[in-house]
Amino acid sequence: MSTDFLQQLQQLIEDEQEVAYARLFELWQRPLADKLRKGISQGFVQLDPGPEPGTLWAWPDGSESRFREGDLLLLHQGDALTPLGRQLSFEAEDESRWLLRGEQADQVLKAYQSGACYAEPDTLNMAGYYRLSLEEIGSSRIGQELLLPLLMGRLEPTLDEAAMDEALQIARREQFNERQAEAVSWAHGAHHIACIQGPPGTGKTRVLGLIVRLAVACGERVLVSSHTHTAINNALNAIAAHGVPLVKVGRSTQSKALHAGIAMVEKLGEWHERPERPGQGYVVGATPFATCSRRLQDYSFDTVVFDEASQITLPLALMAMRKARRYIFIGDQRQLPPVLLTRSVLDGRQHSVFAHLTHAGGDHVVMLEETYRMNQWLAAWPSGHYYGGRLQATGSNAQRQLQLDWAAVPQPWQAALAADQPLVFIPTRDGQARTSNLADAELVAELCEALLGAGLPAHAIGIVSPFRAQGRLIRKQLQWRLGLHNARQILADTVERMQGQEREVVILSLASGDHDFIAAAAAFLFQPERINVSITRAKIKLLVIGPEGLDASDIEHPTLRRWLQQYQSLLAHCHRVPL
Repeated sequence: MSTDFLQQLQQLIEDEQEVAYARLFELWQRPLADKLRKGISQGFVQLDPGPEPGTLWAWPDGSESRFREGDLLLLHQGDALTPLGRQLSFEAEDESRWLLRGEQADQVLKAYQSGACYAEPDTLNMAGYYRLSLEEIGSSRIGQELLLPLLMGRLEPTLDEAAMDEALQIARREQFNERQAEAVSWAHGAHHIACIQGPPGTGKTRVLGLIVRLAVACGERVLVSSHTHTAINNALNAIAAHGVPLVKVGRSTQSKALHAGIAMVEKLGEWHERPERPGQGYVVGATPFATCSRRLQDYSFDTVVFDEASQITLPLALMAMRKARRYIFIGDQRQLPPVLLTRSVLDGRQHSVFAHLTHAGGDHVVMLEETYRMNQWLAAWPSGHYYGGRLQATGSNAQRQLQLDWAAVPQPWQAALAADQPLVFIPTRDGQARTSNLADAELVAELCEALLGAGLPAHAIGIVSPFRAQGRLIRKQLQWRLGLHNARQILADTVERMQGQEREVVILSLASGDHDFIAAAAAFLFQPERINVSITRAKIKLLVIGPEGLDASDIEHPTLRRWLQQYQSLLAHCHRVPL
Protein backbone atom coordinates (compact mmCIF):
# COMPACT_ATOMS: atom_id res chain seq x y z
CA MET A 1 0.00 0.00 0.00
CA SER A 2 2.76 2.50 0.87
CA THR A 3 4.45 1.75 -2.47
CA ASP A 4 1.18 2.45 -4.30
CA PHE A 5 0.78 5.72 -2.37
CA LEU A 6 4.25 6.91 -3.34
CA GLN A 7 3.75 5.85 -6.94
CA GLN A 8 0.56 7.89 -7.11
CA LEU A 9 2.42 10.96 -5.84
CA GLN A 10 5.23 10.38 -8.33
CA GLN A 11 2.71 10.09 -11.16
CA LEU A 12 1.11 13.36 -10.07
CA ILE A 13 4.49 15.09 -10.23
CA GLU A 14 5.31 13.70 -13.68
CA ASP A 15 1.86 14.54 -15.06
CA GLU A 16 2.06 18.11 -13.78
CA GLN A 17 5.51 18.66 -15.27
CA GLU A 18 4.51 17.21 -18.65
CA VAL A 19 1.38 19.34 -18.93
CA ALA A 20 3.16 22.48 -17.72
CA TYR A 21 5.80 22.18 -20.47
CA ALA A 22 3.22 21.32 -23.12
CA ARG A 23 1.19 24.42 -22.24
CA LEU A 24 4.26 26.63 -22.22
CA PHE A 25 5.41 25.33 -25.61
CA GLU A 26 1.96 25.94 -27.06
CA LEU A 27 1.90 29.46 -25.59
CA TRP A 28 5.37 30.32 -26.90
CA GLN A 29 4.21 29.49 -30.45
CA ARG A 30 1.24 31.87 -30.42
CA PRO A 31 1.43 35.11 -32.43
CA LEU A 32 3.36 37.72 -30.46
CA ALA A 33 0.88 40.53 -31.19
CA ASP A 34 -1.96 38.44 -29.77
CA LYS A 35 0.03 37.66 -26.61
CA LEU A 36 0.88 41.32 -26.09
CA ARG A 37 -2.74 42.32 -26.55
CA LYS A 38 -3.90 39.76 -23.97
CA GLY A 39 -1.17 40.58 -21.45
CA ILE A 40 0.48 37.16 -21.77
CA SER A 41 3.73 38.77 -22.97
CA GLN A 42 5.48 41.96 -21.89
CA GLY A 43 7.35 44.23 -24.28
CA PHE A 44 10.55 46.09 -23.37
CA VAL A 45 12.22 48.93 -25.23
CA GLN A 46 15.70 48.23 -23.85
CA LEU A 47 17.83 45.94 -21.66
CA ASP A 48 20.75 47.19 -19.54
CA PRO A 49 23.22 45.62 -17.08
CA GLY A 50 21.82 45.36 -13.56
CA PRO A 51 23.35 46.49 -10.28
CA GLU A 52 25.33 43.26 -9.83
CA PRO A 53 26.37 40.17 -11.83
CA GLY A 54 23.45 37.94 -12.70
CA THR A 55 20.99 40.83 -12.96
CA LEU A 56 19.68 43.10 -15.68
CA TRP A 57 17.31 46.03 -16.05
CA ALA A 58 14.39 45.70 -18.46
CA TRP A 59 12.55 48.89 -19.50
CA PRO A 60 8.86 48.16 -20.27
CA ASP A 61 7.11 49.67 -23.26
CA GLY A 62 3.50 50.83 -23.05
CA SER A 63 2.02 47.33 -22.86
CA GLU A 64 0.61 45.91 -19.63
CA SER A 65 1.06 42.25 -18.73
CA ARG A 66 -0.10 39.89 -16.03
CA PHE A 67 3.42 39.38 -14.64
CA ARG A 68 4.06 39.98 -10.95
CA GLU A 69 7.19 40.00 -8.81
CA GLY A 70 8.46 36.45 -8.31
CA ASP A 71 7.40 35.17 -11.74
CA LEU A 72 9.89 33.38 -14.00
CA LEU A 73 10.45 34.82 -17.46
CA LEU A 74 11.85 33.82 -20.83
CA LEU A 75 13.33 36.70 -22.89
CA HIS A 76 13.45 36.86 -26.69
CA GLN A 77 13.52 39.40 -29.52
CA GLY A 78 10.55 38.20 -31.52
CA ASP A 79 10.60 34.40 -31.41
CA ALA A 80 10.11 32.68 -28.06
CA LEU A 81 11.43 29.41 -29.49
CA THR A 82 14.87 31.05 -29.92
CA PRO A 83 15.23 32.76 -26.55
CA LEU A 84 17.95 35.08 -25.37
CA GLY A 85 17.70 33.38 -21.98
CA ARG A 86 15.36 31.53 -19.66
CA GLN A 87 14.34 31.26 -16.01
CA LEU A 88 14.95 34.89 -15.15
CA SER A 89 13.19 35.91 -11.95
CA PHE A 90 11.16 39.14 -11.95
CA GLU A 91 12.52 40.51 -8.69
CA ALA A 92 11.44 44.12 -8.39
CA GLU A 93 9.70 46.94 -10.21
CA ASP A 94 10.10 50.68 -9.80
CA GLU A 95 8.39 53.48 -11.69
CA SER A 96 10.05 52.77 -15.02
CA ARG A 97 11.99 49.49 -15.05
CA TRP A 98 12.07 45.86 -13.93
CA LEU A 99 14.95 44.11 -12.19
CA LEU A 100 15.47 40.57 -13.52
CA ARG A 101 17.86 38.01 -12.00
CA GLY A 102 19.07 34.64 -13.16
CA GLU A 103 22.04 32.48 -14.10
CA GLN A 104 21.52 33.43 -17.75
CA ALA A 105 21.27 37.20 -17.19
CA ASP A 106 24.83 37.88 -18.37
CA GLN A 107 24.29 35.60 -21.37
CA VAL A 108 21.15 37.55 -22.26
CA LEU A 109 23.02 40.86 -22.25
CA LYS A 110 25.74 39.46 -24.52
CA ALA A 111 23.23 38.05 -27.00
CA TYR A 112 20.88 41.05 -26.91
CA GLN A 113 20.70 43.21 -30.00
CA SER A 114 19.52 46.74 -29.33
CA GLY A 115 15.83 47.40 -29.70
CA ALA A 116 12.64 45.68 -28.63
CA CYS A 117 12.68 42.62 -26.39
CA TYR A 118 9.87 40.50 -25.00
CA ALA A 119 9.14 38.39 -21.91
CA GLU A 120 7.11 35.18 -21.84
CA PRO A 121 6.09 32.97 -18.89
CA ASP A 122 8.64 30.29 -17.96
CA THR A 123 8.99 27.58 -15.33
CA LEU A 124 11.58 25.53 -13.44
CA ASN A 125 11.75 21.76 -13.63
CA MET A 126 11.47 20.70 -9.98
CA ALA A 127 10.74 17.05 -10.72
CA GLY A 128 14.23 16.03 -9.58
CA TYR A 129 13.69 17.56 -6.15
CA TYR A 130 10.36 15.78 -5.80
CA ARG A 131 11.82 12.48 -6.95
CA LEU A 132 14.69 12.77 -4.46
CA SER A 133 12.38 13.41 -1.52
CA LEU A 134 9.94 10.61 -2.40
CA GLU A 135 12.79 8.11 -2.85
CA GLU A 136 14.18 9.09 0.55
CA ILE A 137 10.77 8.72 2.19
CA GLY A 138 10.27 5.32 0.62
CA SER A 139 13.59 4.01 1.94
CA SER A 140 14.11 5.87 5.24
CA ARG A 141 13.04 4.89 8.73
CA ILE A 142 11.18 8.15 9.27
CA GLY A 143 9.28 7.61 6.04
CA GLN A 144 8.32 4.02 6.77
CA GLU A 145 7.55 4.41 10.48
CA LEU A 146 6.04 7.89 10.60
CA LEU A 147 5.31 9.79 7.39
CA LEU A 148 3.60 7.12 5.32
CA PRO A 149 1.49 5.70 8.19
CA LEU A 150 0.50 9.26 9.14
CA LEU A 151 -0.62 10.24 5.64
CA MET A 152 -2.36 6.90 5.06
CA GLY A 153 -4.38 7.18 8.27
CA ARG A 154 -2.63 4.34 10.06
CA LEU A 155 -0.96 6.33 12.83
CA GLU A 156 -3.09 7.30 15.81
CA PRO A 157 -2.22 10.86 16.96
CA THR A 158 -1.04 11.04 20.58
CA LEU A 159 -0.68 13.95 22.99
CA ASP A 160 1.27 15.13 26.01
CA GLU A 161 -1.48 16.28 28.35
CA ALA A 162 0.85 18.13 30.71
CA ALA A 163 2.30 20.13 27.83
CA MET A 164 -1.22 20.83 26.57
CA ASP A 165 -2.33 22.20 29.94
CA GLU A 166 0.75 24.40 30.24
CA ALA A 167 0.20 25.91 26.78
CA LEU A 168 -3.51 26.41 27.46
CA GLN A 169 -2.81 28.45 30.58
CA ILE A 170 -0.18 30.58 28.81
CA ALA A 171 -2.52 31.32 25.91
CA ARG A 172 -5.34 32.31 28.26
CA ARG A 173 -3.05 34.61 30.23
CA GLU A 174 -2.07 36.30 26.99
CA GLN A 175 -5.72 36.99 26.13
CA PHE A 176 -6.19 34.42 23.37
CA ASN A 177 -9.83 33.48 22.89
CA GLU A 178 -10.86 29.99 23.94
CA ARG A 179 -10.58 28.33 20.53
CA GLN A 180 -7.24 29.99 19.86
CA ALA A 181 -5.98 28.81 23.25
CA GLU A 182 -7.22 25.31 22.48
CA ALA A 183 -5.39 25.34 19.14
CA VAL A 184 -2.14 26.41 20.81
CA SER A 185 -2.64 23.70 23.43
CA TRP A 186 -3.20 20.89 20.92
CA ALA A 187 -0.27 21.97 18.76
CA HIS A 188 2.09 22.19 21.73
CA GLY A 189 1.06 18.83 23.13
CA ALA A 190 0.97 16.88 19.86
CA HIS A 191 3.62 14.20 19.55
CA HIS A 192 3.35 14.02 15.77
CA ILE A 193 0.63 16.15 14.19
CA ALA A 194 -1.84 18.97 14.77
CA CYS A 195 -4.02 20.75 12.20
CA ILE A 196 -5.47 24.20 12.84
CA GLN A 197 -8.20 25.45 10.55
CA GLY A 198 -8.16 29.24 10.46
CA PRO A 199 -11.11 30.79 8.60
CA PRO A 200 -10.66 34.39 7.43
CA GLY A 201 -9.77 36.86 10.17
CA THR A 202 -9.65 34.35 13.03
CA GLY A 203 -6.08 35.13 14.13
CA LYS A 204 -4.26 32.08 12.80
CA THR A 205 -1.01 34.04 12.40
CA ARG A 206 -1.10 35.11 16.05
CA VAL A 207 -1.72 31.49 17.05
CA LEU A 208 1.22 30.39 14.88
CA GLY A 209 3.51 32.86 16.65
CA LEU A 210 2.76 31.51 20.12
CA ILE A 211 2.99 27.88 19.00
CA VAL A 212 6.48 28.47 17.64
CA ARG A 213 7.58 30.46 20.70
CA LEU A 214 6.58 27.60 23.00
CA ALA A 215 8.36 25.06 20.81
CA VAL A 216 11.57 27.09 20.83
CA ALA A 217 11.32 27.49 24.61
CA CYS A 218 11.43 23.69 24.80
CA GLY A 219 14.67 23.68 22.79
CA GLU A 220 13.11 22.70 19.47
CA ARG A 221 14.57 23.56 16.08
CA VAL A 222 11.57 24.72 14.04
CA LEU A 223 11.29 24.98 10.28
CA VAL A 224 8.55 27.37 9.16
CA SER A 225 7.57 26.70 5.57
CA SER A 226 4.92 27.39 2.96
CA HIS A 227 4.31 27.50 -0.80
CA THR A 228 5.52 31.10 -1.26
CA HIS A 229 8.17 33.36 0.24
CA THR A 230 5.47 35.93 1.01
CA ALA A 231 3.62 33.46 3.24
CA ILE A 232 6.86 32.49 5.00
CA ASN A 233 7.82 36.13 5.52
CA ASN A 234 4.43 36.95 7.04
CA ALA A 235 4.73 34.03 9.45
CA LEU A 236 8.28 35.03 10.44
CA ASN A 237 7.10 38.59 11.13
CA ALA A 238 4.57 37.25 13.63
CA ILE A 239 7.17 34.99 15.25
CA ALA A 240 9.75 37.79 15.49
CA ALA A 241 7.48 39.66 17.90
CA HIS A 242 8.11 36.84 20.42
CA GLY A 243 11.85 37.52 20.54
CA VAL A 244 13.03 34.03 19.54
CA PRO A 245 16.19 33.40 17.48
CA LEU A 246 15.16 33.18 13.83
CA VAL A 247 16.46 33.52 10.30
CA LYS A 248 15.11 33.48 6.76
CA VAL A 249 16.98 31.25 4.31
CA GLY A 250 16.89 32.35 0.68
CA ARG A 251 18.03 35.11 -1.63
CA SER A 252 18.00 38.65 -0.29
CA THR A 253 15.51 39.56 -3.00
CA GLN A 254 13.02 37.08 -1.53
CA SER A 255 12.53 39.29 1.52
CA LYS A 256 9.52 41.32 0.35
CA ALA A 257 7.45 42.40 3.40
CA LEU A 258 9.95 40.72 5.76
CA HIS A 259 10.67 42.91 8.79
CA ALA A 260 14.03 44.63 8.51
CA GLY A 261 15.32 43.22 11.80
CA ILE A 262 15.02 39.58 10.69
CA ALA A 263 18.32 38.08 9.57
CA MET A 264 18.50 36.60 6.06
CA VAL A 265 21.14 34.22 4.69
CA GLU A 266 21.67 32.30 1.46
CA LYS A 267 22.18 29.03 3.36
CA LEU A 268 21.81 28.09 6.99
CA GLY A 269 25.54 27.59 7.53
CA GLU A 270 26.00 31.34 7.03
CA TRP A 271 23.85 32.17 10.07
CA HIS A 272 26.66 32.71 12.54
CA GLU A 273 24.30 33.63 15.40
CA ARG A 274 22.55 30.25 15.24
CA PRO A 275 22.29 28.77 18.77
CA GLU A 276 24.56 25.74 18.99
CA ARG A 277 24.30 24.52 22.59
CA PRO A 278 22.01 21.57 23.43
CA GLY A 279 18.56 22.67 24.49
CA GLN A 280 18.69 25.94 22.55
CA GLY A 281 15.89 26.22 20.03
CA TYR A 282 15.59 28.45 16.98
CA VAL A 283 13.45 29.11 13.91
CA VAL A 284 14.33 28.84 10.23
CA GLY A 285 12.02 30.09 7.50
CA ALA A 286 12.45 28.46 4.08
CA THR A 287 10.54 26.83 1.25
CA PRO A 288 10.35 23.03 1.08
CA PHE A 289 12.65 23.14 -1.96
CA ALA A 290 15.44 24.54 0.22
CA THR A 291 15.59 21.19 2.06
CA CYS A 292 16.78 19.58 -1.18
CA SER A 293 19.48 22.15 -1.96
CA ARG A 294 22.68 23.42 -0.45
CA ARG A 295 20.61 25.88 1.59
CA LEU A 296 19.24 23.25 4.02
CA GLN A 297 19.94 19.75 2.76
CA ASP A 298 22.40 18.96 5.58
CA TYR A 299 20.09 20.04 8.41
CA SER A 300 17.22 18.44 10.29
CA PHE A 301 14.56 19.87 12.59
CA ASP A 302 12.30 18.82 15.42
CA THR A 303 9.11 20.44 14.12
CA VAL A 304 7.90 21.75 10.78
CA VAL A 305 5.16 24.40 10.85
CA PHE A 306 3.31 24.89 7.57
CA ASP A 307 1.43 28.14 7.06
CA GLU A 308 -1.28 28.46 4.37
CA ALA A 309 -1.23 24.67 4.31
CA SER A 310 -4.39 24.48 2.19
CA GLN A 311 -2.31 25.57 -0.83
CA ILE A 312 0.51 23.06 -0.31
CA THR A 313 0.36 19.80 -2.25
CA LEU A 314 1.17 16.48 -0.60
CA PRO A 315 4.46 16.02 -2.53
CA LEU A 316 5.61 19.54 -1.61
CA ALA A 317 4.75 19.05 2.06
CA LEU A 318 6.58 15.72 2.18
CA MET A 319 9.72 17.41 0.91
CA ALA A 320 9.92 19.39 4.16
CA MET A 321 8.29 16.79 6.43
CA ARG A 322 11.09 14.30 5.84
CA LYS A 323 13.39 16.66 7.77
CA ALA A 324 11.47 16.42 11.08
CA ARG A 325 9.27 14.19 13.25
CA ARG A 326 6.52 16.62 14.30
CA TYR A 327 4.22 18.62 12.04
CA ILE A 328 1.88 21.56 12.61
CA PHE A 329 -0.42 22.51 9.73
CA ILE A 330 -2.22 25.85 9.75
CA GLY A 331 -4.62 26.60 6.93
CA ASP A 332 -8.22 26.48 5.75
CA GLN A 333 -9.48 23.87 3.31
CA ARG A 334 -12.40 26.20 2.55
CA GLN A 335 -10.01 28.67 0.90
CA LEU A 336 -7.99 28.29 -2.29
CA PRO A 337 -6.51 24.83 -2.92
CA PRO A 338 -3.23 24.21 -4.78
CA VAL A 339 -3.21 25.01 -8.49
CA LEU A 340 -2.96 21.70 -10.35
CA LEU A 341 -2.91 21.49 -14.14
CA THR A 342 -3.82 17.82 -14.44
CA ARG A 343 -6.55 17.52 -11.82
CA SER A 344 -10.07 18.91 -12.04
CA VAL A 345 -11.59 20.80 -9.12
CA LEU A 346 -14.57 18.48 -9.62
CA ASP A 347 -12.78 15.19 -9.03
CA GLY A 348 -13.45 15.36 -5.29
CA ARG A 349 -9.96 14.26 -4.24
CA GLN A 350 -7.93 15.92 -1.51
CA HIS A 351 -4.93 17.42 -3.28
CA SER A 352 -3.63 19.73 -0.55
CA VAL A 353 -1.88 18.22 2.42
CA PHE A 354 -4.24 20.11 4.73
CA ALA A 355 -7.41 18.82 3.08
CA HIS A 356 -5.95 15.31 3.00
CA LEU A 357 -5.26 15.35 6.73
CA THR A 358 -8.49 17.03 7.82
CA HIS A 359 -11.20 15.63 5.56
CA ALA A 360 -12.13 12.92 8.06
CA GLY A 361 -11.90 15.23 11.09
CA GLY A 362 -10.41 13.78 14.26
CA ASP A 363 -8.88 14.97 17.51
CA HIS A 364 -5.84 16.44 15.73
CA VAL A 365 -8.00 19.13 14.04
CA VAL A 366 -9.03 22.37 15.76
CA MET A 367 -11.04 25.13 14.07
CA LEU A 368 -10.81 28.79 15.08
CA GLU A 369 -14.33 30.20 15.25
CA GLU A 370 -14.18 33.95 15.96
CA THR A 371 -13.42 36.34 13.11
CA TYR A 372 -12.03 39.75 13.97
CA ARG A 373 -12.10 40.90 10.32
CA MET A 374 -15.68 40.82 9.05
CA ASN A 375 -18.58 42.54 10.72
CA GLN A 376 -21.52 40.33 11.67
CA TRP A 377 -23.44 40.96 8.43
CA LEU A 378 -20.51 40.01 6.21
CA ALA A 379 -19.65 36.94 8.30
CA ALA A 380 -23.14 35.46 8.30
CA TRP A 381 -23.29 34.04 4.76
CA PRO A 382 -19.82 32.37 4.60
CA SER A 383 -20.34 31.07 8.12
CA GLY A 384 -23.53 29.30 7.13
CA HIS A 385 -22.32 27.97 3.78
CA TYR A 386 -18.68 27.10 4.45
CA TYR A 387 -18.20 26.72 8.20
CA GLY A 388 -21.31 25.00 9.48
CA GLY A 389 -22.55 28.18 11.15
CA ARG A 390 -19.62 28.16 13.58
CA LEU A 391 -17.83 31.30 12.36
CA GLN A 392 -18.90 34.32 14.42
CA ALA A 393 -17.93 37.99 14.17
CA THR A 394 -16.38 39.31 17.35
CA GLY A 395 -14.32 42.20 18.67
CA SER A 396 -14.50 45.87 17.79
CA ASN A 397 -15.36 45.20 14.14
CA ALA A 398 -18.43 43.04 14.75
CA GLN A 399 -20.94 45.91 14.72
CA ARG A 400 -19.01 48.41 12.62
CA GLN A 401 -20.46 49.84 9.40
CA LEU A 402 -19.19 52.06 6.60
CA GLN A 403 -18.81 55.69 7.67
CA LEU A 404 -18.55 58.34 4.97
CA ASP A 405 -19.30 62.01 4.47
CA TRP A 406 -22.72 61.11 3.15
CA ALA A 407 -23.38 64.65 1.88
CA ALA A 408 -20.42 64.15 -0.47
CA VAL A 409 -21.76 60.90 -1.97
CA PRO A 410 -23.37 61.63 -5.37
CA GLN A 411 -27.02 60.55 -5.57
CA PRO A 412 -26.47 57.69 -8.10
CA TRP A 413 -24.16 55.90 -5.62
CA GLN A 414 -26.02 56.45 -2.35
CA ALA A 415 -28.03 53.21 -2.46
CA ALA A 416 -24.98 51.10 -3.32
CA LEU A 417 -22.80 52.64 -0.60
CA ALA A 418 -25.45 52.90 2.13
CA ALA A 419 -24.12 51.99 5.58
CA ASP A 420 -27.16 49.89 6.46
CA GLN A 421 -26.55 47.57 3.49
CA PRO A 422 -23.15 45.90 4.10
CA LEU A 423 -23.70 43.43 1.23
CA VAL A 424 -24.77 44.83 -2.13
CA PHE A 425 -25.29 43.10 -5.49
CA ILE A 426 -25.09 45.15 -8.70
CA PRO A 427 -26.07 43.35 -11.94
CA THR A 428 -23.44 43.46 -14.67
CA ARG A 429 -23.83 46.21 -17.24
CA ASP A 430 -22.75 43.95 -20.14
CA GLY A 431 -24.66 40.72 -20.65
CA GLN A 432 -22.33 39.65 -23.48
CA ALA A 433 -19.03 40.00 -21.60
CA ARG A 434 -16.79 37.03 -20.92
CA THR A 435 -13.38 37.52 -19.28
CA SER A 436 -13.31 41.32 -19.55
CA ASN A 437 -16.08 43.85 -19.12
CA LEU A 438 -15.31 47.51 -19.84
CA ALA A 439 -18.68 48.74 -18.64
CA ASP A 440 -18.22 47.06 -15.26
CA ALA A 441 -14.62 48.28 -15.03
CA GLU A 442 -15.90 51.83 -15.51
CA LEU A 443 -18.53 51.22 -12.82
CA VAL A 444 -15.86 49.99 -10.39
CA ALA A 445 -13.79 53.13 -10.99
CA GLU A 446 -16.86 55.34 -10.51
CA LEU A 447 -17.65 53.64 -7.19
CA CYS A 448 -14.05 54.11 -6.05
CA GLU A 449 -14.18 57.77 -7.03
CA ALA A 450 -17.34 58.21 -4.97
CA LEU A 451 -15.77 56.48 -1.97
CA LEU A 452 -12.63 58.63 -2.11
CA GLY A 453 -14.69 61.77 -2.56
CA ALA A 454 -16.65 60.91 0.57
CA GLY A 455 -13.55 60.44 2.71
CA LEU A 456 -12.50 56.79 2.43
CA PRO A 457 -8.72 56.45 1.90
CA ALA A 458 -7.65 54.72 -1.30
CA HIS A 459 -5.67 52.10 0.65
CA ALA A 460 -8.91 50.99 2.35
CA ILE A 461 -10.34 49.70 -0.95
CA GLY A 462 -9.76 46.28 -2.50
CA ILE A 463 -10.97 45.02 -5.87
CA VAL A 464 -11.11 41.33 -6.73
CA SER A 465 -11.74 39.70 -10.08
CA PRO A 466 -11.35 36.09 -11.22
CA PHE A 467 -9.87 37.21 -14.56
CA ARG A 468 -6.56 38.97 -15.16
CA ALA A 469 -8.02 40.74 -18.19
CA GLN A 470 -10.69 42.35 -16.03
CA GLY A 471 -8.08 43.33 -13.47
CA ARG A 472 -6.09 45.12 -16.16
CA LEU A 473 -9.17 46.99 -17.40
CA ILE A 474 -10.01 48.06 -13.86
CA ARG A 475 -6.49 49.30 -13.13
CA LYS A 476 -6.51 51.36 -16.34
CA GLN A 477 -9.87 52.87 -15.45
CA LEU A 478 -8.66 53.69 -11.93
CA GLN A 479 -5.58 55.46 -13.29
CA TRP A 480 -7.66 57.45 -15.78
CA ARG A 481 -10.29 58.50 -13.24
CA LEU A 482 -8.30 58.77 -9.99
CA GLY A 483 -4.74 59.45 -11.09
CA LEU A 484 -1.71 57.19 -10.76
CA HIS A 485 -1.08 57.86 -7.05
CA ASN A 486 -4.57 56.95 -5.85
CA ALA A 487 -4.89 54.07 -8.31
CA ARG A 488 -1.73 52.42 -7.00
CA GLN A 489 -2.96 52.60 -3.41
CA ILE A 490 -6.08 50.60 -4.28
CA LEU A 491 -5.41 46.87 -4.20
CA ALA A 492 -6.83 45.44 -7.43
CA ASP A 493 -5.89 41.88 -8.29
CA THR A 494 -7.02 38.32 -8.94
CA VAL A 495 -8.52 36.06 -6.30
CA GLU A 496 -5.28 34.06 -6.03
CA ARG A 497 -3.25 37.13 -5.12
CA MET A 498 -5.85 38.46 -2.67
CA GLN A 499 -5.77 35.52 -0.24
CA GLY A 500 -4.42 36.78 3.06
CA GLN A 501 -5.37 40.40 2.27
CA GLU A 502 -8.14 42.50 3.82
CA ARG A 503 -9.66 45.92 3.16
CA GLU A 504 -12.46 48.04 4.61
CA VAL A 505 -14.43 47.91 1.36
CA VAL A 506 -14.10 45.20 -1.28
CA ILE A 507 -15.59 45.18 -4.77
CA LEU A 508 -15.89 41.79 -6.49
CA SER A 509 -16.09 42.18 -10.27
CA LEU A 510 -16.95 38.82 -11.82
CA ALA A 511 -16.84 40.35 -15.35
CA SER A 512 -18.83 37.60 -17.08
CA GLY A 513 -22.34 38.25 -18.41
CA ASP A 514 -22.66 35.78 -21.28
CA HIS A 515 -24.75 32.89 -19.95
CA ASP A 516 -23.32 30.32 -22.36
CA PHE A 517 -19.77 31.25 -21.37
CA ILE A 518 -20.72 31.21 -17.70
CA ALA A 519 -22.12 27.69 -18.00
CA ALA A 520 -18.84 26.55 -19.61
CA ALA A 521 -16.70 28.37 -17.01
CA ALA A 522 -18.81 27.51 -13.96
CA ALA A 523 -16.11 25.32 -12.37
CA PHE A 524 -13.82 28.35 -12.34
CA LEU A 525 -16.27 31.13 -11.56
CA PHE A 526 -18.31 29.45 -8.84
CA GLN A 527 -15.77 27.18 -7.13
CA PRO A 528 -16.72 27.64 -3.44
CA GLU A 529 -13.13 28.22 -2.31
CA ARG A 530 -12.74 31.05 -4.84
CA ILE A 531 -16.03 32.65 -3.86
CA ASN A 532 -15.14 32.32 -0.18
CA VAL A 533 -11.78 34.05 -0.57
CA SER A 534 -13.32 36.76 -2.75
CA ILE A 535 -16.08 37.77 -0.33
CA THR A 536 -14.15 37.43 2.94
CA ARG A 537 -11.52 40.09 2.19
CA ALA A 538 -13.99 42.84 3.21
CA LYS A 539 -14.24 44.16 6.76
CA ILE A 540 -17.37 46.34 6.62
CA LYS A 541 -18.69 46.55 3.03
CA LEU A 542 -18.88 44.15 0.08
CA LEU A 543 -20.14 45.01 -3.40
CA VAL A 544 -20.61 42.15 -5.87
CA ILE A 545 -20.88 43.06 -9.56
CA GLY A 546 -21.82 40.04 -11.63
CA PRO A 547 -24.40 38.07 -13.57
CA GLU A 548 -27.91 37.20 -12.47
CA GLY A 549 -30.82 35.26 -13.92
CA LEU A 550 -28.75 32.11 -14.35
CA ASP A 551 -30.63 28.83 -14.65
CA ALA A 552 -29.02 26.00 -12.67
CA SER A 553 -30.98 23.44 -14.70
CA ASP A 554 -28.83 24.37 -17.72
CA ILE A 555 -25.82 22.77 -15.98
CA GLU A 556 -25.66 18.98 -16.06
CA HIS A 557 -22.89 18.27 -13.55
CA PRO A 558 -24.49 18.01 -10.08
CA THR A 559 -21.52 19.60 -8.30
CA LEU A 560 -21.49 22.58 -10.66
CA ARG A 561 -25.22 22.93 -10.29
CA ARG A 562 -24.82 23.04 -6.51
CA TRP A 563 -22.05 25.63 -6.79
CA LEU A 564 -24.23 27.87 -8.98
CA GLN A 565 -27.06 27.53 -6.49
CA GLN A 566 -24.68 28.69 -3.75
CA TYR A 567 -23.84 31.76 -5.83
CA GLN A 568 -27.56 32.44 -6.28
CA SER A 569 -27.94 32.13 -2.51
CA LEU A 570 -25.22 34.74 -2.05
CA LEU A 571 -27.02 37.14 -4.38
CA ALA A 572 -30.27 36.57 -2.48
CA HIS A 573 -28.43 37.49 0.73
CA CYS A 574 -27.29 40.80 -0.82
CA HIS A 575 -29.26 44.01 -1.29
CA ARG A 576 -29.81 44.39 -5.07
CA VAL A 577 -28.99 47.81 -6.51
CA PRO A 578 -29.29 48.20 -10.31
CA LEU A 579 -26.91 50.85 -11.66
